[in-house]
Amino acid sequence: MAKGLFMYFDIETGYYPGLHHGLAYLMGSVNQDHDIRFLHIFSENHLLEAKDLIEKNDWDFVGSSFTTNQRKYLWELFEKTDVSNQFVIGGGVHPTLDKENTFKEFPEFDAICVGEGETSFLELCNRLDNGQDVSETPSFIFKEVDEAGKFKFKKNPVAPLMHIDDLPFPDYTVFDYKRIIKDGGNVFAMMLGRGCPYQCTYCASSHLWKEYPNPENWVRFPSVKRSIELIKRNLALYPDTQSIIFADDTFTVRKDWIQEFCAAYKKEIGLPFECNARVETIRDEVCEALKSGGVTSIDFGVESGSEWLRNNIVNRKHNNQRIIKCFDFLEKHNIRGFSYNIVGMPFETPAMMKATYELNRHHLKGARYGRAFYYYPYPGTGLHDLSVKYKLLRPKIENLTGYLEAPTVLEVHASHKEIRKWFKKINLLFAVRLMCDRFYLPRAVSEVVVSITQLFWRPLAEIVEPDKSNVVMRNINKKLKLIVKRFRKPGHSVYDSHEVRKIEVSQIQDEIQGEEKKMDNLKEGTIFSEERERTNNPLQL
Repeated sequence: MAKGLFMYFDIETGYYPGLHHGLAYLMGSVNQDHDIRFLHIFSENHLLEAKDLIEKNDWDFVGSSFTTNQRKYLWELFEKTDVSNQFVIGGGVHPTLDKENTFKEFPEFDAICVGEGETSFLELCNRLDNGQDVSETPSFIFKEVDEAGKFKFKKNPVAPLMHIDDLPFPDYTVFDYKRIIKDGGNVFAMMLGRGCPYQCTYCASSHLWKEYPNPENWVRFPSVKRSIELIKRNLALYPDTQSIIFADDTFTVRKDWIQEFCAAYKKEIGLPFECNARVETIRDEVCEALKSGGVTSIDFGVESGSEWLRNNIVNRKHNNQRIIKCFDFLEKHNIRGFSYNIVGMPFETPAMMKATYELNRHHLKGARYGRAFYYYPYPGTGLHDLSVKYKLLRPKIENLTGYLEAPTVLEVHASHKEIRKWFKKINLLFAVRLMCDRFYLPRAVSEVVVSITQLFWRPLAEIVEPDKSNVVMRNINKKLKLIVKRFRKPGHSVYDSHEVRKIEVSQIQDEIQGEEKKMDNLKEGTIFSEERERTNNPLQL
């Protein structure tokens, strides 16, 4: 039986520390026959616990899963911890997207795992247990020393993508799941499907599929039978669950699956739920199925009100009217909308950020809650490469750990003051809408309150979206959230258990009518061929 330690870094991301669905699946796979300890590191105080666990135990391996914006904490851990006698492995989004630099950034790593790890980590554990050569394990890159004493790298083929029905069930008990779900308002976040067919240049998901020998299977949905079984198993862990969030990147990508799933969900589960969607996938029949199944809120990546920025920089080929039409569908079916937005993107001007605010303020009245995030560059993505090419990124952005902390771009197209202004105005807009809904104010009254608060946005925004350095305002903000949290309906949950990296992703499509036809024809295990052809030129500038 292999004995290992697996750490997940989740500190100061701007989200309440939540469940990581991929790691829950991985732990459900390896812990069936092995003894793997899991440590969810969501506070700097946990680094000392990690140091003790590493140094006081003889592990077969010590694994770390992390995103780009969590590197500083891994550096801090390795600086204080003796790992010289351990077999150290890196995994997660950052090592997968930036393999070569990961070994340079972290000389402590003996290997990195590329992509999904359920089958490859299980094989690694089996090889360790049986005394076999671990360097033959698929999906791993191993650092070795040649005869001259120099480092060389053994890159093994990446294991094929597995059908979700063939994977073991996720094990959420490795997390402090009761606290996480309770603090989230008894909302249980789960993930059913995997993959996204869209090609946003800022998103890691649009590049991860290229790692696999069977990328046509990147977009995968479990059978409806398996989905219902998974949900029931999860609910048995936390019977007080009042609502579910399906954290799939694009839950509505297959209309046929949605219709079948919602019918079964209504009959066998019956809890209200939220999900993520793309505006192109929302039509009357989809809303009808979701509403019948119990959906209360749908989250969308609006990202920007500038069509030029969305089309030419971000690779989201739909116009503002399509976004407005989508939220009109939600209003028609009495479904709340959640609007995700990004400010401070490369080439974004103050006028473009204002357009994002205006779109949400005046045209998306159905967006009852939402968020603005600062752009964060992930190495290996198209927008990161473009930012590097034109020297648009600030130095030392590795010290930024979340999406709510500070702008990451230089003051070329907009000052940081302007970026912060629109970041705070947009977040104040959604916070006030949420408050009005929580107190059941009529829509007309809500709009009056929004108008008044926007006149005094500067002092109010400091309460709603305090700077990280403003300790007093951050404490006030926390107390207000605890008060508002008591009014759970209506409105989006105040504490969000969504996956940390969850930002809506998108696809290039030329005409709305053509987009919808393709969506109708999309079957499981396919990726749009047009998107795959664009891989080598994702920006289309």
